[in-house]
Amino acid sequence: MASTKKVVSNPASALGEAVGKVFEAAVVRCLEEKVGEHDCSVRPEKMVNGTNNTYQIDAVVFDKDDSPVILIDPKYIRYTKHNRDKVSWLCVAHYNLRKTYPTIRKSIAVLAGRWSEPSKALLRSFGVEILEVPFEHMIDVLHQSDIDFDWPEKDREIPRKAFDLWQDLDEEAKAEIGESLVEVIEDDLQEAVGRVLDVDLESLPARLSEVEVLLKSDRGEIVLQSFGSVVGAVQAMTALLSDKPDISEFLSSE
Repeated sequence: MASTKKVVSNPASALGEAVGKVFEAAVVRCLEEKVGEHDCSVRPEKMVNGTNNTYQIDAVVFDKDDSPVILIDPKYIRYTKHNRDKVSWLCVAHYNLRKTYPTIRKSIAVLAGRWSEPSKALLRSFGVEILEVPFEHMIDVLHQSDIDFDWPEKDREIPRKAFDLWQDLDEEAKAEIGESLVEVIEDDLQEAVGRVLDVDLESLPARLSEVEVLLKSDRGEIVLQSFGSVVGAVQAMTALLSDKPDISEFLSSE
């Protein structure tokens, strides 16, 4: 009987993509019961921002009215040299969607693999909370299925054998690998989601720690200013009520 195994030109990339998919699916599954307790749901979703750009978000928590509340993106990466592209996409996608959907209250990135400190700092600067699955944990989990997930960058033989072994697994075994990958962050992820769903919007004013105001002028100027209180933000906006030739004074507002 002919082999049903997929023949690929880059087994390392194919295995990474396959592991990434079961990881993403496991993140969704681990949240289903938690969000269900709040009459919410979680699922992958294609979302369109205000300028008609489409973003595929791996896990979106929706409230009972089917409005998005939390964006969650599990991302796997093997080499830190690819960090910037993945992180830039996350920053842009989540930021644009949060501007488009005012019901979104939190962004979370579940990072598996190797991620640099500068990349993680960039994510945090965009208000994205980070949970991490270390690459060493991924190696250990795959090793339990006799799959070697650690190889030199230019090696082709180890990933070829590893991908062949992966294809020998049934869907249940692959799903179990996904759940094992997620187990190190499952409690923290459920807690992070619960902190949002456990409180209502009526309590938001008492919980505010920072206010950001984004201004755009007819000259193409963009100014993002942060304030430690609602009062400070309102005072700065009030100062802009009179006609001004530019918005430079806003830069020094406190």
